[in-house]
Amino acid sequence: MKKSLVFMLACLLATWGCASIVYVSQETGKGQLMTATDDVPLQPTALYVTAFDDSMPDVSHDGNWVAFKRVVGGFDRIIVRKKGDAAGTTERDLAQGLRPRWSPAGDWIVFRNQGKIYRIRPDGTSLTQITNPPAGVTDIFGHDCWNANTLVFGRGTGSMPGQTVGLYLQDLTTAAVTGPFAAGSNPVVSHDGSLLVSEVKIPLAAMMLHYININRVPTLQFVNRFSFAYGPNNLTISNAAHFAFSADDERLLFSAIPPNETKREIYSIKFDGSDMKRLTTNGWDDVYPDGYK
Repeated sequence: MKKSLVFMLACLLATWGCASIVYVSQETGKGQLMTATDDVPLQPTALYVTAFDDSMPDVSHDGNWVAFKRVVGGFDRIIVRKKGDAAGTTERDLAQGLRPRWSPAGDWIVFRNQGKIYRIRPDGTSLTQITNPPAGVTDIFGHDCWNANTLVFGRGTGSMPGQTVGLYLQDLTTAAVTGPFAAGSNPVVSHDGSLLVSEVKIPLAAMMLHYININRVPTLQFVNRFSFAYGPNNLTISNAAHFAFSADDERLLFSAIPPNETKREIYSIKFDGSDMKRLTTNGWDDVYPDGYK
């Protein structure tokens, strides 16, 4: 009893801790899902032991299920599996696609396939196409659930990232589309639904301007903007990507290339830009972090 009380007090006193992270390690040349509590540096273990190339994990809001992309026979498949299921008895292959995202209630999984966005029940039923992009544009620029009834996604031509890509909303009941309401791509909504992070990349001469915007939902009130270097041989971290929220929605998780290194590692940062932490130090590509309770 005393030990449990001490542990609970330690969790309460820590500025950030006692939650968990799922991410992807590329140590073997194939993606493997890893899990760790958010101590620094991470002390990970394999979430599932498989022979497949697994990536793009998204943990359900209750922390019990993981949806992820798996490469099977050269095709991207959407897989769901219970978080603690080592044997794989709960695993389901749902559909062809990538970038699965859970709905807030865990009753749908939203994903992308062939330039359009779909959703499906976690049991593999009710596969439905959501978006229908006009000719010449595509919906491959990220997506998430704005709320239980609305999808937020990036749409554009892709020829000039950051200038031709915008963020749109689609009502899941009426199919009404609004936007673009902002420039950007790769939108991610916080677990509590109050914050939106998105990226803007603007080519400028021989360099790329890379901004990470944080806004309130649904008002889009500005919170903060980060700017990261983009390119090789930078003196600071570069090529930041794969943004997600920590379990408590108080930090951003992402992957980036450390100074004077070539492989991606996992980082976290506060929304005001302070207290950036490097969470992995192993020297191979670590990508797609996702916080969960």
